[in-house]
Amino acid sequence: MNLSEKLKAYLSKNDIERGKIAAPPENLYDTSDHIETLLNAKTVATPFGEHLVVEKNYPLSHIHGSTELRSVLDIPGHLTRIIAKDDAYKDFDFSNALFIDTETTGLAGGTGTLAFLTGIGFFDKSNFKVIQYFIRDYDEEAAALYSLNALLKNFKNIISFNGRCYDVPLLATRYLLNRMENPLEDILHLDLLLSARRFYRERLESVSLSSLETNLLFIKRRGDIPGWEIPSVYFRFLNDRNPLPLKPIFYHNCMDILSMVAITDKIAKSLDDPINSESCQNQDYYCIGRVFEDMGMIEESIRCYNEAVKVPEIKEKSYLQLSLLYKRLGNWHKAEELWIKMVEENLNTKFALLELAKYYEHKVKDYNKALKAAQRALEIERKKDVFTGYAHKEEIAELKKRIERIELKKEKSKTAIAL
Repeated sequence: MNLSEKLKAYLSKNDIERGKIAAPPENLYDTSDHIETLLNAKTVATPFGEHLVVEKNYPLSHIHGSTELRSVLDIPGHLTRIIAKDDAYKDFDFSNALFIDTETTGLAGGTGTLAFLTGIGFFDKSNFKVIQYFIRDYDEEAAALYSLNALLKNFKNIISFNGRCYDVPLLATRYLLNRMENPLEDILHLDLLLSARRFYRERLESVSLSSLETNLLFIKRRGDIPGWEIPSVYFRFLNDRNPLPLKPIFYHNCMDILSMVAITDKIAKSLDDPINSESCQNQDYYCIGRVFEDMGMIEESIRCYNEAVKVPEIKEKSYLQLSLLYKRLGNWHKAEELWIKMVEENLNTKFALLELAKYYEHKVKDYNKALKAAQRALEIERKKDVFTGYAHKEEIAELKKRIERIELKKEKSKTAIAL
């Protein structure tokens, strides 16, 4: 007995007769031929039973947004390691990778949630192929997982969007519950959501896939279905067996996969030449500069920060980050220039004055300049205390201590000169 039959059996005849519950319609659509024709699908037999498969082929020249699909194949390993922010991805091969996206019975995950539709995209000779594994009822899950496993074994890498936190753990749970081997356990996984957060968090309010489509790919879907509606549509199908409302779900899943390909290319182009790339704009320079710095790409990082300081929204934090980078490199002259600019332009003034005080005290031994900088920082801290109504006792005490130390050094310096 499949799930739809169990649901019918569960509904009490008395409740139906009293009108409390609408009687489920007869399975007017419950024929395999009708579903296959409408979805352009085929039934696949496995040792665990049957399930449906929908296949689509896109030529490598197919353009999604403004991206030609084949361009992803040209992304070199040194850019992939930056996209992932991990040296383990330096040999990542997109020709041997799967793009994966699931549509599920719930957004919370857990053992009660399963993937009724799993979409896979990959490069196959002269095409980009999208295969969608669909289960018409819960009892077809093992068959779909078996077919997915057979495909995954041929690939070394996967790409997802939020797959680390959702799709992959969910599939791992389903393989476990079905007592099947998990093919995703040791595979190298590039999660584009993590990359999008690193590179676009300053420019975009949201780095959801739909936001990236709008702001990076300039795509507006037609005939799509909101993700939050998808589970209820599938449950309705289990009840009435009408496959027509499923079509937007298959479209949604396929578009997600194509958009992942295009977003990968956009990120790679931004990283390859940030200053001249159309894909890199305004606040992106700061974010890319941070990643370059973390990856030890210092010259590239400095170039990005120098562009970022021209953008009003991130000018302050760009000055701060660049000054700290110069400080770490021991380029004190450049760091001093930036701290002075920050004071002149009233950008995080207290921080800049404190850094100048440290620099003049410990590096230059110019105690007059150090004292002036520390005293101005103390004035700012006291004004902040009055303005906010909060006590900044520790900060004020620390600054007073610094001023006393500088004054003592200044007196000792005078004494040494006199002698």
